[in-house]
Amino acid sequence: MWGWRGTLADDVERQVGAVNAALASLGAQPVDFDTVRHHFATSAPAMCASILGRALTDRERTRTIMAFETYHSRRPPAGLLPGTEELLTRLIRSGCSHSVLSLSAHIGLARHISALGVGSLFMRVDGRTGPPARSKKQPLAGHLSALRQTIGARPIVLIGDAVDDVRAALANQIHPVSYTGGLTHPDILRSSGVPVAETLAEAAALAVEYAHTAWPSR
Repeated sequence: MWGWRGTLADDVERQVGAVNAALASLGAQPVDFDTVRHHFATSAPAMCASILGRALTDRERTRTIMAFETYHSRRPPAGLLPGTEELLTRLIRSGCSHSVLSLSAHIGLARHISALGVGSLFMRVDGRTGPPARSKKQPLAGHLSALRQTIGARPIVLIGDAVDDVRAALANQIHPVSYTGGLTHPDILRSSGVPVAETLAEAAALAVEYAHTAWPSR
């Protein structure tokens, strides 16, 4: 199971641009990539609040969401990271299957994947269908339930670029692998205590390894 933004999609630079658009909607100054990585959160309002060091009002939250999504909507879909399609295809040939779970809006996510012509690589794609979520914990539970109807008890590993991916995976008792090429600073990911990979190929190799590791009994 893969995250999308900051993981499979080659969109880190535009994500920084979207964060800066959200900050601009509040009259704040732009920030650089390293700042975004140190303050990354699962929603534009949460990121802006962390960067500014204060809570946002409801009106400010709405403004940041609109600015963030508008920034993305006015740009063509980002491609996959180089070599990703080949990696996913090779893994399928070896017996693996893939799905995508994202907190991005589902309609936009599905259109994005379709536009890239890679929809056939994923047995399931789920994005957000309601307001911005603070965590993948509940969406992941639903995604897993749907996957289990197709693949039964086969092991599942979540690969993502956020600490929230780790927390959601552990809460749902599946193994996480963190990818450092996305929007969370590598030091933050390493502090979570789960396997960390610098490339998607390395992340996939760790996922295959951990797929056959039993979940620790309590």
